[in-house]
Amino acid sequence: TKKVIIKKRHFVRGQRLSPAERRHFIDRREYRRYHLREPRRNERWVRVDNQFLLVNAVSGLIIGLAAAR
Repeated sequence: TKKVIIKKRHFVRGQRLSPAERRHFIDRREYRRYHLREPRRNERWVRVDNQFLLVNAVSGLIIGLAAAR
């Protein structure tokens, strides 16, 4: 049998996301569905694994974190 290892990343505020990770942003209208606050200008919610990260769209820095509900 083949063993599958799932790596879960631990994210912290101030950490920078790679451009590949930033591509997983959720639609601007979808944030309400996930009970997230409305992103401000130049902010995007990004879903990575089972976490939502509020990211600065320009720099890629993590501003806030939320668990999926």
